[in-house]
Amino acid sequence: MRGPASRPQTEQPIGSFEGHLSYDFKPGTWASLDGNFWWGGLTSLSGIQNLATKQVGSRIGGTFAWRYAKHQSLNFNYGGGTYSCFGGSYNNVAVAWQYSWIGLPKVKKK
Repeated sequence: MRGPASRPQTEQPIGSFEGHLSYDFKPGTWASLDGNFWWGGLTSLSGIQNLATKQVGSRIGGTFAWRYAKHQSLNFNYGGGTYSCFGGSYNNVAVAWQYSWIGLPKVKKK
């Protein structure tokens, strides 16, 4: 008799599609509307598929980035679940400080 550890379990890949619409107000200050959709992840145990494990869902959100100094910006982000068949139904809010080294003045050689 085979024990539970010897039963092969598999999961199908999860496919996804993601899109963004953005607008630049000025260099370093921008806003975007973001959305995605994913599907798949059906699992099988000993070759028998479990249809209840199929993952289908989508999320929508937005980001606003405000550049307040030459190399620094604040980013505000919100994302929420719009549809969820299995997992993925949550909301999130994020605030981030960003420092960029791009655009530093060149060092003069002596």
